[in-house]
Amino acid sequence: MPEDANPVRPEYVPAKLRPDDMGEIGDLPALAQADPVDVLPAEARCRLIRFLDTTKDWDGVALLQNGDMTHWVHLSAGEVVSFQSFLTGRLAAAFDVPPETRADAQAIAATMARPERLATHLRSGEISGGPAGVLGALIGAEISAARAYWLGQRVVLIGDAVMVENYNAPLVAQGVTPEIDVNAAG
Repeated sequence: MPEDANPVRPEYVPAKLRPDDMGEIGDLPALAQADPVDVLPAEARCRLIRFLDTTKDWDGVALLQNGDMTHWVHLSAGEVVSFQSFLTGRLAAAFDVPPETRADAQAIAATMARPERLATHLRSGEISGGPAGVLGALIGAEISAARAYWLGQRVVLIGDAVMVENYNAPLVAQGVTPEIDVNAAG
């Protein structure tokens, strides 16, 4: 069974993050989206509930690290409005990038400026920057692709310390001041 699978039928967004009839945590369904087609696993939903439990009346975008994926989740009035997931961590692992790698800031900036050149940036990173350059190109492409989520929004980063560091600096460079929540990190 795929890691995103849950025997409980998913709910489609927009949907309340915490359903009124929520039973056991194991009964919490994943959230699904038709466009772009995506699934936010129940585990990620639980972590977002934990975050909102400690941060009342929070609206904005949560960037949530969930295993080898990241999810950009638009939250408003206790609902998930939409989300977009990225396989950045899985792609980094395919390039043998160690999980503790700090992304190269120049590679992030270069790919954010020209995301259509991702394949070229990956090759350059592979040759000159090693794992940090490859990871920087992948993160730069993700941040560029997720611009509609973070631009003009309140943003919280939920993940391990390395992930938070790798996403915080480039977002700050774009004029975003992310909040960080380590309690909901997992």
